[in-house]
Amino acid sequence: MTIIVDRTEDRSDRDESMEAGSTATSERRRIDVTDLHADGISEFVDANVDTDDVSLEHRGARTYLVLES
Repeated sequence: MTIIVDRTEDRSDRDESMEAGSTATSERRRIDVTDLHADGISEFVDANVDTDDVSLEHRGARTYLVLES
């Protein structure tokens, strides 16, 4: 099974930080977990991710694990 990592900027965070006068941009990491069942996602997070601050995001037919920074 292949895990796909998609690094993209969170546009809502970028817009808010620019409005506040900050030049820092926030990046969120997305990992394609479409082929994993719920227990598999939990085990993946426990074994491979340094944070518990994660969420799931659906984009079309794909499901991504989003790592919050």
